[in-house]
Amino acid sequence: MAWQDDYRRLLTSPDEAVARLKPGWRVVLPTLAGAPPALVRALGRAAEAGTLKDMTLGSILPGRDLAKHLVRPDLIGRFHWDTFFCGGSDRQGVHQGHYDMSPMHFGQMPRLLRERPSHAIMTLASPPDEDGKVSIGISVDYTHSMFAYAPLRVVEINPNVPRVRGPCRIPLSQIDAIVESDDPLIELPTPPSGEADRTIARFIAERIPDGATVQIGFGAMPSLVALGLLNHKHLGIHTEMFVDPMRVLIEKGVVDNSRKTFNPGKTLYTFTAGSAETYKFLDDNPTIEGHPVEYTNDPSIIARHKGMVSVNATLAVDLTGQACSESIGGLQYSGTGGQVDFIRGATLAEGGRSFLATASTAKDGAISCIVDSLPPSAVVTCARTDIDTVVTEYGVAELRGRSLRERAQSLIAIAHPKFRDALEIAARARGLGRR
Repeated sequence: MAWQDDYRRLLTSPDEAVARLKPGWRVVLPTLAGAPPALVRALGRAAEAGTLKDMTLGSILPGRDLAKHLVRPDLIGRFHWDTFFCGGSDRQGVHQGHYDMSPMHFGQMPRLLRERPSHAIMTLASPPDEDGKVSIGISVDYTHSMFAYAPLRVVEINPNVPRVRGPCRIPLSQIDAIVESDDPLIELPTPPSGEADRTIARFIAERIPDGATVQIGFGAMPSLVALGLLNHKHLGIHTEMFVDPMRVLIEKGVVDNSRKTFNPGKTLYTFTAGSAETYKFLDDNPTIEGHPVEYTNDPSIIARHKGMVSVNATLAVDLTGQACSESIGGLQYSGTGGQVDFIRGATLAEGGRSFLATASTAKDGAISCIVDSLPPSAVVTCARTDIDTVVTEYGVAELRGRSLRERAQSLIAIAHPKFRDALEIAARARGLGRR
């Protein structure tokens, strides 16, 4: 039987696919742009009708369609929402106790979802290639592993989804139902930046050598770091998120992956969100591969890249080097994500570096982001023993292998000047003051 016959046999409507869900099931949706809009709308209709009773749904960073049709106040109580990474759409619901948040390292999500267990995966995919395989290259992440065990596997075929190469193509034999749509993909613009972001980006970019392999997180400052590398040569990319500035670096010839000591010649990532131009760029590009997150974010895999450089953002760092990247006080703001995966992998790599960046102040300069101690309820995302380098617009603090006193003094030196005296007094009280 040709794959076209299998395709026609699997084809159904979004409402019919959603009707296959069973009470008590956990339904997993992919990261951000990978969430299937037609199926999300059908899930919203089912929630309104009360047929998602006793079900748990979850995702990372609910995007436009999830927020509009599913993760909304009037549907609270119709199903259980358990986010893996708070975003603008579900953060308030978590704070109010309506939704749950399950903290996980991004690279460990596939194993943890198997253990829970999860019963259904619904994801966007490209039309089949000549071999009858569809690509889930928009969001390979934890989605990929579920095709091996989930009782219900539904893909939404959309011609706007790029056919990304690598181990992110799924045979029709691992699919239980197919729906079709042609919705435009979610586009994620680069966030606006300020002067502090530009200064921090410059500090980091000038410390990244030619030939390095880089992982750069999402946000204004990380994007500026990428664009600050335009005069570099022979860079490589091994990352979790592929964003617009990475496309620019490849198009300009800055990234050619020629000096990667692992997977040379290839850019690897696990999910993408950016412009339509970037999605088109990924389509059947022989130099780019989408891989499952348990591979891209495995610290032992990351560490195989000589000269690996990790760049991520944080919210606050205390004087010993502990970093809070996901909560404001006791309120969950985002999630652990892959930050720790890449910090550990990069610092284990030969010649590797890890940069953790924050503006020196928050709330229009009212509070310092370099603090004596993190608040008792704050989340310690990165242990002080994992931190390599912290950067603000006032400089760079090298923490790896340093004593507590050296750490405290280095961090005070890159704090905003108006907070340094108070931080020095606090350091002295802990025996970490200047000698």
